Amino acid sequence: MKRFLLALILIGISFGGDYPAHVKETLKKIKEDVYGVFGAHEQVSYENRGFISNAYFVVTKEGVLVFDTLTTYKLGKELVETIRSITAKPIRFTVVSHYHTDHFYGVGALKEAGSVIIAHEWALDYISQPSSQNFYEARKKLLREHMEGTQMLPPDITFTRDLDIHMGRLTFQVRHFCKAHTPGDIVLWIPEKKVLFSGDIVFDGRLPFLGSGNSKSWLVCLDKILELDPDILLPGHGDPMLTKERIRDRVMWTKKYISDLRNTIRRMIEEGMDIDYVREHINEELLKIDPAYAQVPVFFDVNPVNAYYVYFEIENELLEEGQ
Repeated sequence: MKRFLLALILIGISFGGDYPAHVKETLKKIKEDVYGVFGAHEQVSYENRGFISNAYFVVTKEGVLVFDTLTTYKLGKELVETIRSITAKPIRFTVVSHYHTDHFYGVGALKEAGSVIIAHEWALDYISQPSSQNFYEARKKLLREHMEGTQMLPPDITFTRDLDIHMGRLTFQVRHFCKAHTPGDIVLWIPEKKVLFSGDIVFDGRLPFLGSGNSKSWLVCLDKILELDPDILLPGHGDPMLTKERIRDRVMWTKKYISDLRNTIRRMIEEGMDIDYVREHINEELLKIDPAYAQVPVFFDVNPVNAYYVYFEIENELLEEGQ
């Protein structure tokens, strides 16, 4: 299992494009006082410096709130510099959507800037596990000098379900709906602006990774996002979703992929296929359902990894059902 996890981390896919020399080069103003920086639609590689995820910040009269911190301390420093190019107001809070390497490794730079780090309590469990150190060592081997200064730091504040922050006449509703991409996924909802920061619960521009959470309850989380009915949805990877139609399309696409994978693996298990067979043939099986999956970045590499984890998840569900 550990070897398989590390194999996923070490996958490096380069599309041969030019990469930004500084996070600021990707800065976009999304709505009044809401900004984002946007990573490449790839897996982590030395060439992209690990800049594969998004981070966001909201400027209020009382200070700045940041959502996610990018993949390294250096990228986190660039995020702080980007914020400083917009405002000199204090960076008061940073909400980490989940403790995966591409979202929390930059927390040191935000803490240096004076920010309080907020995450789900699962973050403490994650960094206490030996596997988190294995991920860290793999990242250092892959990114080399880009990882200088990067530490696995715990959050300052943790919570289990609901936390509200009131700042600058805005309410930042920090919520844990259910186990999805990880056991500790957080979304951030600003009701006054109808803006939702979804982390890695909704994917755009690449395939979701299903190896850390629970694919069955993930579907429940997606339904809760649809119930919120945001005007703007800001994902952990991919482009901002600026219309209700686009949001619904991407939420439904994420649901479709997870459902297609789960249903296919369940059928294969019921037909007597073992894990090795499933992992080897899962790409062709999903392409029979929807050939468009072939156009999704990292599909051919990540889909078999997803199948590996979902296989055991479905196997346990069948045991609970008495099959």
